Amino acid sequence: MASGELWHEISGHPALAALAGLAREGGHGLWLCGGTLRDLLMGRRAPDLDLAVAGDALALGQALARKIGGHFVPLGREFATCRVVGPQGELDLAGLRAPTLAADLAARDFTLNALALPLEALWAGGEPESQLVDPTGGRADLAAGVLRPAGPGVLAADPLRVLRAFRFMSTHGFSLAPGLEQRLAGAAPGLFRVAAERIGAEWMRLMAGPRAARAVQAMEDCQVLTRLVPELAAGRGLAQNPYHHLDVLGHSLACVRAAGLLLAGRGPLAGALAQEGPDYLQPPRRRALFMTAALLHDLGKPPTREARDQEWATFYRHEIMGARLARRRCLALGLSKADAAWVGRLAAEHMRPFHLLGAQGRGQLTRRGVRRMLAALGQDLPALFLLAMADTIAGRGPLRPPEAEGRLLALYQEVARLRDAELAAALAAPPLVDGNDLMRALGLPSGKEVGRLLALVREAQLDGEISSKDEALALAREAGRQSVS
Repeated sequence: MASGELWHEISGHPALAALAGLAREGGHGLWLCGGTLRDLLMGRRAPDLDLAVAGDALALGQALARKIGGHFVPLGREFATCRVVGPQGELDLAGLRAPTLAADLAARDFTLNALALPLEALWAGGEPESQLVDPTGGRADLAAGVLRPAGPGVLAADPLRVLRAFRFMSTHGFSLAPGLEQRLAGAAPGLFRVAAERIGAEWMRLMAGPRAARAVQAMEDCQVLTRLVPELAAGRGLAQNPYHHLDVLGHSLACVRAAGLLLAGRGPLAGALAQEGPDYLQPPRRRALFMTAALLHDLGKPPTREARDQEWATFYRHEIMGARLARRRCLALGLSKADAAWVGRLAAEHMRPFHLLGAQGRGQLTRRGVRRMLAALGQDLPALFLLAMADTIAGRGPLRPPEAEGRLLALYQEVARLRDAELAAALAAPPLVDGNDLMRALGLPSGKEVGRLLALVREAQLDGEISSKDEALALAREAGRQSVS
């Protein structure tokens, strides 16, 4: 449970002391609760502060913002919730959702979040934990690391709590109480009533967690995953070829597990990626997007599958179809356009390292091929190879080469060497022309043709075929004439 150091640290929070004084003046009941109290009791520093208020939470929040020179942000009128952003961080205040504190706690999501501590207990002396309010048995569940709904109707009251259960599995390592799998499966259809931005926020927290792979597998076991990502269902039972030992869906789940191990610094590429910096892919948002890409990278396989015989099937250009489907699904999940584009780009490019492996095996790995990959991926080259490595680890069919991981690692090392030694300066050189130059010189309207010609000119520049603006315009003019004829 919480250490004395943590209790001392939070009792010294100046905004809490100011809030306690305001609550006494106004006659408000005030309790630490929710994620703040849960994390404190687990011996973790809470990233922000959650408080329940018996009284006018909005008025109390406004008064606190004035007192500490903070910013007041109303979050919801229905339950009078607000946020105060001050120099020491954020405080969230929420009015009671029921006539009593005990009833309010029983209406929350899970028992281990249905705990409260009177704020005054921080300064009363003795053990603060002795004054915990625990109407649902949350303290015992917290000690056991078990997720149990705080009441019989809490999942139906807010179906987002279905996804939140798996988020807590990922971020905190909690397990599901007996019978909760069936309750989550039963409540999952209600997720369609939840706003996409709320889904997206929970999804990103889940996928950024250290146990995201375990949580994703649990979602599949509880019949929740394919409700959120219905495209994955088409891969269930869909055989691939002798390079794989799993169906398409099973392979995607195995790829997520492998991705999690690689992000934890285990397995091939760990040493090679050290050169990219200690924090590469560690920011939570980027971790979440990478794990999402690992899950969605093969969405294009079911619609592109062509059976050759009982054992063989091809998936020609599945990465292009998969990128389109991955972007669309990310947007439907509530992710931003930029985040959806990042996941889609990794899905679109995930076969490129394997194509280069084939070229390397034939002695045809060229500087130009590497440069094109670098131009397409930029700083995301290591993420692409991490995805390719996870993809490789997840395939264990009888025809899979035993040295597959070693060959991919050697390719990454060679590509990184070329990038650092020979290609960095070329890629950093500014383009010889931009879209406005082409539109003025060739009389073109803005559109796809300008983009095509810009890409063609840039390729020629990087290959050393042209080196001036005049040469770039001449090449674009000739390419434009050829496309018309």
